[in-house]
Amino acid sequence: GKGAVESSAVPRRGASDAIEGMSAGTSASAMASASASAGEASKPPTSARTSRSSSASAKRRATIYDTCDVMVVGAGLAGLSLALQLGRDGVRTLVLDPRPSDSMAQASPAAQVGGGTLITPVTAQWATKVGVHAALLRAEGCRVVDDFVGLSSPALLTNGKLAKQKPRPEPDVSTREGAMVAELQHKKGLVGAQSGYLNVKQSELENVIRGECSKAKSVAIAWGQSFESVVEEAEDGTLSCEVADIATGESRIVSCRYLCGCDGRGSRVRETEFRGKVEGFDNKEHKGVMLHMMCECSLGWDLDRAAYRLEQKSLNGFGPTIGGGACEPVPGADPKAYRLSVNAPFTMWAGSADPSESPPLSLLQKQLKPKLPKGAEISDVSWSRFYRMNHFVASSFRRGPAFLVGEAAHSHPPVGILPMNAVIADAADLAWKLSLAVRLGLRPNEGGILDSYEEERRAAAEDTRRSIAGYFSDLMQGKLDPVRYARNDCGLFSSLPEASQMVVRSDRAAAYPVRVGEIPPSVAGLLLTNTMTSKSFQDIACSSLRHKVFCFCSEWPVKMDSPFGGGESEPSHSGRLESSDRSDRSVGSEAGTSIKRRGSAEVMTWERILQNTEFMLGRAFVSQCDFYVLHQTSKIAHTVDLDRHLSCDPVHVVDAESRLFREWFGEDALLSDTGAARGLLLRPDGRVGCIGEFPDFLEDLGHYHHRSGLAGGG
Repeated sequence: GKGAVESSAVPRRGASDAIEGMSAGTSASAMASASASAGEASKPPTSARTSRSSSASAKRRATIYDTCDVMVVGAGLAGLSLALQLGRDGVRTLVLDPRPSDSMAQASPAAQVGGGTLITPVTAQWATKVGVHAALLRAEGCRVVDDFVGLSSPALLTNGKLAKQKPRPEPDVSTREGAMVAELQHKKGLVGAQSGYLNVKQSELENVIRGECSKAKSVAIAWGQSFESVVEEAEDGTLSCEVADIATGESRIVSCRYLCGCDGRGSRVRETEFRGKVEGFDNKEHKGVMLHMMCECSLGWDLDRAAYRLEQKSLNGFGPTIGGGACEPVPGADPKAYRLSVNAPFTMWAGSADPSESPPLSLLQKQLKPKLPKGAEISDVSWSRFYRMNHFVASSFRRGPAFLVGEAAHSHPPVGILPMNAVIADAADLAWKLSLAVRLGLRPNEGGILDSYEEERRAAAEDTRRSIAGYFSDLMQGKLDPVRYARNDCGLFSSLPEASQMVVRSDRAAAYPVRVGEIPPSVAGLLLTNTMTSKSFQDIACSSLRHKVFCFCSEWPVKMDSPFGGGESEPSHSGRLESSDRSDRSVGSEAGTSIKRRGSAEVMTWERILQNTEFMLGRAFVSQCDFYVLHQTSKIAHTVDLDRHLSCDPVHVVDAESRLFREWFGEDALLSDTGAARGLLLRPDGRVGCIGEFPDFLEDLGHYHHRSGLAGGG
């Protein structure tokens, strides 16, 4: 039988240190050895599987293999990405994977078959935040691709003949492509590698992330360990999970605060914890839906090494289309390595082809020969697979403390740019929300910040499904629109859904060029006075995984020997609050707090603005934020011996030409500005949480914190 194990209610001194000192790629035997050295007793379960109970289970040892903040099931791309970001925030994370070891996981067929080859600019920004971007650039065959439209409109091979390519003129703002490029360069402030894709194999990406996880002290990967089920849920929400050792068959209990299913289409977490609660996800291929084949092989031909779209037409190329496919180079040193995709024979569509089966080389050659140039040779197939154009999106991504991530939540055909990047986006979104929930806690019966994971990522999964289905629909109708695909796929122009709780939209902010939920434009040449270095806004946005609050000051007429007004120095002001008619105005009523305004005009210095910001967000939340004060002058006063205590030390930034202000708030706001201060809250994912003018911006900050449900408010 299986059940809960006995354990001491008091952790033994030294046990945590012994386990924590192990590397993240820990095998089952090494884990058992370390547990024994720490004086740990893991008794095999002897009773029947325990049902969920409202009573709290006995306290367990504080080792990462017995109790953790987050349990991640699956060490694939989703699980590794989630674990790495949680590890960067110091969240104790245990990753379970049934494969015997790290090396065997890398060599397994599942790690090599399929997977994407293009990381979008938004995913590349995430890679910078978690510290793997530089390593990816060094990966074998990795290159930066900044031709967005070219990615969406590869050359066409019809019956093996290369169609004549119309020369692409230089981008002109009068064309849709030119307008998109101009928006990237000017509105978004991104050029070249900053806005480019990274062409790298998914297996290489996983290897890099796995290597970084091994360096994270708060992350451990337990190989050869399988999640079975949750056997108990305590009153405080702590989960007791049954974990089985694949080699020995023995089971043990691990407790966690949150459980994340990153275990793919056949998710055990979805099966056990969402049983009867999830609709729309059937891990079976529907017969009759288009059946395709994909392989990686050596392709010998005389064409340039580039991506091609394959097309087969009847009547020697003049009749209707009767088949299609795609051909793209595989990143790496081998110039003949290509990934080919082609439709299976129509007679097989109604059959029951198993996706785990490999199409034989003879069948691949038969289907590809009419679509490739004469003399093209396919050989040395490293892997091949069947797949159908099926999409599965679970009706729920969260059930209490359990979450579905990546292909456990939504599965798409392995084509195009979006599927791999959607997996990473799931992990990135959930990671920063779980991190805050772990560090700050949630108010009783509230989980706004965790509820927003499903609100945002399920909508994104539906967008991915529509985008892929829309592309193939356009392809069948001959209505391809590469510029639209390029704009949608890169992610730089996307926005969060209206249903998201973790943004504050207001009528006041509707007039600004920057919209809430979007990635704001960037500019270069911002001077950070703490280091006296010049940075772009994107550099600042990607510098950490924390919330960032930006306060704009219209002037700083302060002498260097005085941090603010007094004596002969003029006050450092960020605008005035003319409150003579609003002495009883309350700010942040939604959060149950208020800021009283005096009857006379009040000078709002930057330090007072930050003090009010702390009041609205609470010091606990503020401790998880970075603060930036932007000035339109190079005369920055020191901040020593301020007469107001601030729990945070803001970074003062000089934007002498007000370029960032213009991009965010508009030229009209700059020309008509009378000294009013403005602010912007940037979420850890680089999207705008709220934006506005003080004191309204303070009110929006209060709403944002209240909606999050995080404890430790002002």
